[in-house]
Amino acid sequence: MLAGCGVDTSSSVSEPVQPPPVVVGASATVESELVARLYAGALEASGRSTELVLGLGDRADRLAALDSNRVSLVPDYTGRLLHWFDPDADVTAAEDVFEMLNRALPGELAVSEYAPADDRAVLVLPGAEADRLGARAIGDIEPECTRLTLYASEGFDEDELALSRLRSEYGCTFRAVVPVGSTDDVVRELIVSPSPIGGATAAAPGVQDDGVVVLDAPEDTFTAQNVVPLYRSNVLRADDVNGLSVVQQLTTADLTDLVVRIRSGEISSADAASGWLDEHL
Repeated sequence: MLAGCGVDTSSSVSEPVQPPPVVVGASATVESELVARLYAGALEASGRSTELVLGLGDRADRLAALDSNRVSLVPDYTGRLLHWFDPDADVTAAEDVFEMLNRALPGELAVSEYAPADDRAVLVLPGAEADRLGARAIGDIEPECTRLTLYASEGFDEDELALSRLRSEYGCTFRAVVPVGSTDDVVRELIVSPSPIGGATAAAPGVQDDGVVVLDAPEDTFTAQNVVPLYRSNVLRADDVNGLSVVQQLTTADLTDLVVRIRSGEISSADAASGWLDEHL
């Protein structure tokens, strides 16, 4: 009888169920992997475990990975996402782009606040040509546009409004527009081609070359392309979203500098992300 009346000493209070890891995906670019590691590190610092899936393909592939729940979050840019989901959107200012993006996203996807790091389109000239024309702003090249060939990077081409706004705001129509791939390819064309002008993006390392002049433009000339996390809306908790907010301190200069250091082999993307987070958490 004594044995039958023994007290059960096992605890009836179970441990809180831990949510599954947030799977953060990235494309094969240095920029995408770096920012993915920043988001993953920010989530880890706020108490949420993460996993990384690297080497995803283009935007279609990344969105397919989100749709199939293979990943939960990917880094992207506000303007490029907006034009993907709403090709007719015609806003360029950062807040307007973000607001329209939130309206354009399907219900299963969401974004949190964007970082000031902005990879919007820019026009660049070889230093010697800029000096010859006395050009430091887009308005300075207006009389020369019809004799210039624009060599456009993929990032520049992703701004659906870039060429139309150059025509409407500056009356600038180039002699020809030649897609060339990366910003590095743009910079090479500036060196070897006659009468060239480059279409690149603000955070691309190549535009920091000493031999290249970035032409000033009013902020609303090109579509804002702020770094932003795109995620499955049922995955992140409020604490997770708050944790991601540390990456809102990332500037264009930060992004460019870290990418340059990674590409040069000075530092790995993991160490670059860890070092940046140590300074900003």
